[in-house]
Amino acid sequence: MNGQTSPAKIKMLEGSLQCFVCGLIGLLPVIGFPLSVLALISYRRVCVEQRGLWNAGQTYLVWGFAFGAAGIVISLSVFGVVLFAALAGKLF
Repeated sequence: MNGQTSPAKIKMLEGSLQCFVCGLIGLLPVIGFPLSVLALISYRRVCVEQRGLWNAGQTYLVWGFAFGAAGIVISLSVFGVVLFAALAGKLF
């Protein structure tokens, strides 16, 4: 193990776990929207940093991306339904 790549691998693993946790919390409608965006940003950062290195947290990274994308879709869907109901006059 190269001494210079160890900090990079640790940073990649931490970024993968951050992506997973933010994506998982991001599944909460509306409240989780910012965390879903953060999960996608974390995914991109880790992907750029991992070039040529093996990422032990690759599974967490992929699931965090999937959860983050799903969280954005869920939040936008809830927002759209509420907006549509408000404009139709059936909300209140």
